[in-house]
Amino acid sequence: MEKGRIVEWYIDEGQSVDEGQLLVSVETDKTVVDVNSPLGGVLLKRVAAVDGEYDVGDVLAWIGKAGEAVPDLPDEKAGVTDPAPSGPRVTPVAQRLADRHGVDAEALAGSGPDGRVTKEDVQRAIDSGTATPLSAAGGSVDPEAEIISLTGIRRTTAQRLSANWAQAPHVSEGVEVDFTDFNAIQTRQEETWRDSYALVPGINDLVLAAVAKVLQDYPDLNSGYVDGAMHRYRAINLGVAIDTEAGLVVPVIKDADRLDLVQIARAVREFAVKARERKLMPDELVGATFSISNLGGLGVDWFTPVLNPPQCAILGVGRVRREPRCAGDAFVARDVATLVLTFDHRLVDGAPCARFLGRLRELIEAPDPLLP
Repeated sequence: MEKGRIVEWYIDEGQSVDEGQLLVSVETDKTVVDVNSPLGGVLLKRVAAVDGEYDVGDVLAWIGKAGEAVPDLPDEKAGVTDPAPSGPRVTPVAQRLADRHGVDAEALAGSGPDGRVTKEDVQRAIDSGTATPLSAAGGSVDPEAEIISLTGIRRTTAQRLSANWAQAPHVSEGVEVDFTDFNAIQTRQEETWRDSYALVPGINDLVLAAVAKVLQDYPDLNSGYVDGAMHRYRAINLGVAIDTEAGLVVPVIKDADRLDLVQIARAVREFAVKARERKLMPDELVGATFSISNLGGLGVDWFTPVLNPPQCAILGVGRVRREPRCAGDAFVARDVATLVLTFDHRLVDGAPCARFLGRLRELIEAPDPLLP
């Protein structure tokens, strides 16, 4: 993390704040972090503005005793990166408002610091009818469309994945995997597991545990393409894709090969709760060496996931579906799902990836070595 965008302040200037009380939400390139007050006192001044982007280490606010003087700052914006005179002169929130209404924010006179155009400037121009339509400014606007600028997690995802798609030769291979035996074991053991571990490991937990084990025999897939070379990682750290209202986040299960199925299941559940409550910490979102994305819960049969740079590979897990399969001269119902591996062809060829998938299927279909 190098920068953060202020999402929301929860304490106004002049209000008292307790140590540990929720103070401000900051959006990084990976998640939204709720920041608690490091001390109690009065919020004397909010230096950082909502929607402003600030470097790590910048002053966001001053907290002290009531009536205490606020130290002078060389720049009232304390390092805010957006309002530099040579940079963008329209604040992000003002730009989004202008985009939604199809007006040219750049044509407005700004009332903010260094002449920046603020949300209030755009709203006044819209209300007064003096705003210049984009079409008149040489642009084009679809009156049926709402234009939404990409910020935070969505912007970072777009930049990283589009850049990687253009550079890395993506190749995908898929296999069908039979989960019938695991489902039967899970049904038989559900009460025992719940009593013993306070949870019941599921299919995604099994896939994670199996991947962590099989990667030990296929180290090239546990690697990254960095500065024209393969970086083969010693640790096996699994990134687990989780969908949130703010966008996709990928917390990382560190040293997953050293964890058993129950420990992995517990880690996934803790990450899911923290992700949806916006409580993931930055150090929980870095260091992945291989990623797994499961869209089965959304009814997707199969999909080809996009690589998360610089990782060599990512596994996509589809929904488990009941289908007929041949067993001798008869048809039997089996629980099957499609797993798709996308990999960077610069680092690994198709044959070892096929063998990886084959071994993964074998372990999932005979899961006893992974069970608690």
